[in-house]
Amino acid sequence: MREIKDNTLCLSSELRFYTINDLQELLGWREKPVKKLFNDPAFPSADFGKNKVVEAHAAIEYFSKKHEKQYELHWQ
Repeated sequence: MREIKDNTLCLSSELRFYTINDLQELLGWREKPVKKLFNDPAFPSADFGKNKVVEAHAAIEYFSKKHEKQYELHWQ
């Protein structure tokens, strides 16, 4: 972390996007559940050309919260 002039902390100024394949590698999941995750309206993904991507900080925030299949309609 680095300190900015107004004494706030900045975790990263780097903008990084993950694709379906990237998340498969990072999470160790198969392709089908990762694709389903990217199609979940609650997941912060975006279409970038023909690819679906998620910004790294948005993915971290999403995974920092508990999600249960029984309470989320997309996963039933």
